[in-house]
Formats: sequence, C-alpha cells, structure tokens
Amino acid sequence: MRRVWAGIGQAIESAAIAAIGLVVVALVLLAVWGVDQGFVGDPLLQWRVAVDAWMLGHGVDVGVTLATDAVVAVGIEEASRSFVLGIGAWGIGLVTLWLHWRAGRRLAELPVIDAAIATAAGAVATGLVGLAAGASAQHATAAPDLGQAFALPALVALVGMVGAVLARRGHEWVVASGRALTVDEPWVRAARAALRAGLASTIGVLGVGALLLGAGLLLRFTDAILLLESLEPTGLGVVVLFLVQLALAPTAAVWASSWAIGPGFELGTGSSVSPLGTELGPVPSLPLLAAIDPSAQPWMLAVVALPVLAGVAAGVLARQTVLAGTRERPAHWWELAAAAAGGALVAGVLLGVLAALSAGAIGPGRLVDAGPDAVLVAAWGALEVGVGLAVGLFAGARVGGPIAIGEALPLATEGSATSVRGVLGLGGAGRRRRTDDGHADHVDLDDDDGGPDDEGGRADADSGHDRDDERGAADDAEVADDDQDAQVTEVVEPVVVERVPDAQPVEASPAAESAAGRVDDADDEPATEPAADREPGGDRAPR
Repeated sequence: MRRVWAGIGQAIESAAIAAIGLVVVALVLLAVWGVDQGFVGDPLLQWRVAVDAWMLGHGVDVGVTLATDAVVAVGIEEASRSFVLGIGAWGIGLVTLWLHWRAGRRLAELPVIDAAIATAAGAVATGLVGLAAGASAQHATAAPDLGQAFALPALVALVGMVGAVLARRGHEWVVASGRALTVDEPWVRAARAALRAGLASTIGVLGVGALLLGAGLLLRFTDAILLLESLEPTGLGVVVLFLVQLALAPTAAVWASSWAIGPGFELGTGSSVSPLGTELGPVPSLPLLAAIDPSAQPWMLAVVALPVLAGVAAGVLARQTVLAGTRERPAHWWELAAAAAGGALVAGVLLGVLAALSAGAIGPGRLVDAGPDAVLVAAWGALEVGVGLAVGLFAGARVGGPIAIGEALPLATEGSATSVRGVLGLGGAGRRRRTDDGHADHVDLDDDDGGPDDEGGRADADSGHDRDDERGAADDAEVADDDQDAQVTEVVEPVVVERVPDAQPVEASPAAESAAGRVDDADDEPATEPAADREPGGDRAPR
C-alpha cells in the first residue's frame, strides 16, 4: 500500500508541475493580450500560443500552416507551404527538469522498488498533461504532434527524477553493477572516474559556450540594439521578447559550445558558423543572434583550446578524488588511461545528444536547417575532451615539484597531491612519516626548510626511517628475549604447611600471627581479602 501511495503522490506532484508551467506561459500571453489588444479577440488563441510555446520548450515539433496575410507579411515564398517548427526553447523545459530533479532527490530516500514506481507514475502523469494540452491546442494554423506531446514531456520528467536518484546513489549502483558483472574493483573505480570526468567535462564545455555567448553579446551590443529597434516592440513587448530569448538561451549556449569545439552550426541551408569561417544568409531579426560575428578572425582558432582546458580541469579533479588511490591499492597508469578514454566517450555522447536536441527548424524554406551537426560535435568533442582528460589525469599524479626528464611519473596516493596547488607545484604535496609507534604521521604541506624534493628534506626523511628501523630492530630483539625467558621459566608450586589438628593455641607475637595468616591464606583463600574481614589495626579478624 505504501508503494501505491508513493506513486499517487508523485503523479499528483508531476501533473501539478506541468500544469503550473502551462499556466505561467499562458499568463504572460494574457498580459500581452490585455495590454496591447485590450482583451479584444479570441482568448483561445492566446491559450493555443501558450501551449505551442510550452511544447517547443520540451522538444515537441509544431506543424505550422500560415494564412495568406501571414505569408505576405513574412515575405518568403516557401512560407506558403506547411512546415515544422522544431527549435527547442529549452529554457521552459529546464524548469520542468529542475523541479523533477528536486522531486527525485526525495525519491532517492525510498526503497528501490518504491522509487521506481513513483518515478514511472510521475513521468506518465506529465505525459498525460502534455497530451491533454496538445489536444486542446490543435488548430489549422498550428498543431503540436500528439505523440511527441505525450512522450517528450514525460521523458524530461523521467530524466530529472532518474538523474537525481542516480546522483544520490551513484556509488551504490556502479559498485552493484560491477559485482553483478564480476568486474574487478580497479575497473569499477576507473568506470566511476570516467562517468564523473565525462559529466564534469560536458558541464565545463557548456560553461565555455555560455561565456562565449555572453562575450559575443557584450562586444556586439550595438548590433543587438539595432535588431531590437527594427522589431518596433511596445514596452510589454520588450519584456516578452526578453522572456523568449531567455527560453532560447540554453539552445544558444549549446550552439556556442559547438562553435568552440570546432564544427560550429548552421543557420539555414548552405550557411556555416565556425571558427574557420562564417557564411550567413538572411537570418531572423532576433537580438540574440547579434552575438554571431559575420567575419571569422584568426584569433578565433584559439577557442578550440578551451574545451581541452575544461577536460584538463575535470581530469585533475577526478584524479584527486575517485582515483586518488591508497598505499595498499594505488592507482595504476592503465586505470588513468581507461578513465580518460571512458570520460571522453561519455562527454562525446552527452555533447552529441545536446547538439541533436538543440537543432531544428526555425522557419520555412532554408531555415528548416538550423543548429549543429550532432555527429561532428560528438566526435570532435570526444577527441578534445579526451586529450584534456589524459593530461589532467596524469598531471594530477605529480607529487610536489617538477619532474626531471626521464624520471618515472609517480602515482599519487590518498593524502598526497590532493590540492590544485600540489598539482601545479606551488607547494608541498604532503608526505607521511612513521612515528615511534609505527603509525603514519602527516607532515605539513609547506615546510620552511624546503619542499619534499629538497636534499635536506630527503636526508631527514632517510635518517628518520633509519632511526625507525633501528628502534624496530631493538624492539624485535627485546621481544625475542622475552619469548626465550618465557620458555625456560617454570611455575613454582606454593609450599604447603601442615597443621596440627588438636594443637593448643599458643601466644605468639604479632609478626608470627601475620606470617601464619599469610600461609593460611595461601592454602585456603586468595591473597587479597575484603577490607571488612580485617581489623582496624591491620590484623585479621577472628573467625
């Protein structure tokens, strides 16, 4: 019964998340309708536009057939034919993803079967809301694909919840999978490092794209203002246009990341935008597109190094966490190589999927081809990130100062080179030295007398180890002597003193009585008696 209630509760929550997203988009359009048009016209038109925007935010294709007046206003002959609008306004879908991620973090605390049932129920509920909304927005002018209206919103919700559960229990399911497949522990550790490094590299490459997008808009701010003025929007229209571009910002960041990787993207059939060159035709008058420089500059080739640097940073972090190793189980070179190759594969797949999701038609005619090529982005992204991960993973193994030419590259262990300062050689990476009792004692990272590579430090460490060895040898000799003594020592039985049964008590001195008491105790009772059996003077109490 608990599982049923968990599923019902998550289904209600997921349906509410989808409904709230639809209502928020509809409220924005109702505000525009009321301010600009004075609530004149068909209110259902605003609802259909809101549903279409919500569908585009979740990757759903919307079929469009423009009326004659709209074709004349657009001025493109191909607009008279039906086309599919498929550009993803993923800013809306990310809200759904984030809210379901929060729900998934709570589901991760439940048992596995309960969490699975609740996750499936939430995804189905989101799909049903999308299907109902898509059915209500069917029109001759614009109609969402009903199959995608159910499947894609449900997939977004499912990815959010499953991703949160795996993030909370990532170590558990990786280890369990390794045991089920009878995979050795070092390979499981390399797989964990590959997953983390690949995901971190993907986030780093997307961050590089977002920074390039912001820099492009800042450098070409004047062109963006001119494009905005060409649209002649009202005051509220400027706000709506800002919200539209905010919804398109994740897609633009993926396009910028593809540009940084090298393949670039298309903005219409036959066009190309990449660091190698830019060829543009007529483009929509959207201020966000002002970030595109119509002419490629020679310095733009340097941006290809940015995804490599993102891979280096991810490799260093993975080397110092998952692949830190221990003295008993150090990280071997083949683990680093496997983690670099696996991380490159993960990053390539993720970047390719994101490129595919961001591509789509943005209009009729030649505008049906827009976005990056997913295959090229995946291939080039895996190559560049793989190089960066290899450098970061092997550089993260450096302990202390620079490595001499021809010297073997040491592998870091847990407790050494666990900071970026140690990796870059800006400070001691930390050493562990045996104390007198044989336990490991951590030495400060930064010594005033010199780093770990100084001759004095090495001499001190060597002399310390020699002294420890001498003490250890002496302790072993003492233990051996003790063992020998224990072998030759025999137990001496106590001397038994016979008593005379009918002997008369004889007056004796206190010393004689104490001696007799001791002998008596050795024969009958333990040597130590309770204090209650003794007199205050120290003699035994009479019995």
